[in-house]
Amino acid sequence: MPRKAVRKAAVPHITEEQATLSFDAPVSDGGLSDAPFESTFFAEKKEAERAAAAAPAVQAAGLSAAIEKQEDKDKVLTVSELDKRIRDVLDTDRLTDVSVTGEITGYRPNASGHIYFSLTERGEKESYTISCVMWKYAAAKHLTFAVKDGLSVTVTGNVDFYPAGGRLQFIIKKIEPASIGKAGLWLKKEEWKRMLEAEGTIPRPDSEKRNPPLFPKTVGVVTSKTGSVLQDIRNVLSRRYPLPVLLAPAQVQGDGAEVSIVNALSLLQDKADVIILARGGGSFEDLFVFNHPDVVRAVRRSKVPVITAIGHETDFTLADFAGDRRVPTPSAAAETVVPDRSTLKTSLDELHRLISGRVRNMLDRNKAAVSELKLRVDPLRLFRRLDIMHQQTADLTERIHTAAVRRISNESDSLSGLRELIFKGALQHIRTARLEISAQKEKIQSCDPKKPLERGYAMIKSGATHIRSKKQVSRGDMVTVSLVDGEITAKVEKIL
Repeated sequence: MPRKAVRKAAVPHITEEQATLSFDAPVSDGGLSDAPFESTFFAEKKEAERAAAAAPAVQAAGLSAAIEKQEDKDKVLTVSELDKRIRDVLDTDRLTDVSVTGEITGYRPNASGHIYFSLTERGEKESYTISCVMWKYAAAKHLTFAVKDGLSVTVTGNVDFYPAGGRLQFIIKKIEPASIGKAGLWLKKEEWKRMLEAEGTIPRPDSEKRNPPLFPKTVGVVTSKTGSVLQDIRNVLSRRYPLPVLLAPAQVQGDGAEVSIVNALSLLQDKADVIILARGGGSFEDLFVFNHPDVVRAVRRSKVPVITAIGHETDFTLADFAGDRRVPTPSAAAETVVPDRSTLKTSLDELHRLISGRVRNMLDRNKAAVSELKLRVDPLRLFRRLDIMHQQTADLTERIHTAAVRRISNESDSLSGLRELIFKGALQHIRTARLEISAQKEKIQSCDPKKPLERGYAMIKSGATHIRSKKQVSRGDMVTVSLVDGEITAKVEKIL
């Protein structure tokens, strides 16, 4: 339903006292404030006269309105007309964009995406309830957490009248967790957790977690300076491994505590080798500041390893997921950052015993080696050793000479036999070559066309053509007859 702003014309009622000028009161009427007193007085008088002249008209308008109101009272309305009047009455700034805090009851999500529930305030004697509806488009845009019965929320919207059901309902435009109560804080923590996870602040990857130094020189502590936490840490450190404790006092609970903790962590960055962020046990609300995004980011970006010891073993805050290590108690944190001097002393004694034993064994071995060397460098033993080496050298020389002579003799015999074999093989090869050459010669000679002439044959040519058939000549042709010792010319007389 479109909203209508209902405005009524306000007509001032001019009294005699208002028309009288006060001499000591400041006058503001355009440019009349700087005019002489007489001009101001007469201007006010004229204004009063104009108001008095208009008074009958105003009275007439009021009378007309009263008559119209009486007529409305006497009129019998239809249901739709009554519904319209109710909506007109609700259409006011006092019921538009109103923020209300209460507890969700009767939560009924609809398959269409709309959300229905009641907003309830529980009093000592009675409870107050108003029906609420959040349309699908508003829920998709502004609902960022899981809604269920029992949650404290703050809703913003308009009061409207639903004619079909004949009931008032609160149309919700925006809903968010209430900042009061444990449920509201829990929802806030979940909202912060999603935000920090989305930006990659938590959880810190195992590959980026740093171990505290094995032997720190200074331990920084961020906690309250008035609580027992600091004393517990000091007691453990003094017993295990005494060293300077640098306290950066911080407010660990209440408004502004997150700023105090962030500043304390910043102060210790260049002054401590490891930082303990600690607080004693408490309720969820007491530990809530350690879920604040500023605190979590400060822990994550610390250049110094941060050990978180917040609450008890079952208490987990978002700061624990950003630190390098979480321990259940402040005393356990102190035990984590320093070694135990009694354990160190025991280890040192054991190392001293092992080193002493190894040194003694080494000295004994070296003493035996020195004694052995001393025997080896005795002059008599050296001369005897030299004689033996001379004898061995002479024997080796003789053996080498004998072996060389034997080797040369064997090689000479082998060379003589090889020379004989080579000579015989060469002669046989020559004989075979000669026979092959003779055979080839005979083959070549047998191909000589004049060779048959020696056996009484003749070659006949007619010009440059060899005659192989009688068909190649005719009677009367002149032919040349080649014999073994010359040529003759003949004439063909007869062809048989």
